[in-house]
Amino acid sequence: MKDKSVAILESRMCDHIASLVRKYGGAPFSAPALAEIPDVDPAHIDELIRDWNSAPPDVFIFQTGVGTRALFAATDLLGQTDILLRLLDSAQVVVRGPKPATVLHSRKVRIDGAASDPFTTREVLAEMHDRPRQPIESRDRDGRGHRRRRADVG
Repeated sequence: MKDKSVAILESRMCDHIASLVRKYGGAPFSAPALAEIPDVDPAHIDELIRDWNSAPPDVFIFQTGVGTRALFAATDLLGQTDILLRLLDSAQVVVRGPKPATVLHSRKVRIDGAASDPFTTREVLAEMHDRPRQPIESRDRDGRGHRRRRADVG
């Protein structure tokens, strides 16, 4: 790498990668190719929380740390985080990888399942399929509680 310019497309580990490039004689150039920017509509989140409060989901799947953080930022702003935490406590919570898990742990949310490496949707589905069947609480349209197995949840 001596005297070579090396473009670093990664943004999260940029400093670490740049130090490695320098260590081997290269000149790092930061050029992040992608940035995750949450696009959250608080009015939509408010509507979702109200809908979920009347008909609680059986399973929540968190795909990204950025999205999970944005959801909590919106519920914090709306004063609805306690409702969201209660909903999560009564549902099964599955994460695609370590980033949403970190956000959820910071909110003391129980995680029931996590995808394995390489943390894709395929692994999320495999994790949900491979888990022992556990009854989860659900509500029908009349508001009466009944038990269903996870495999019955669509």
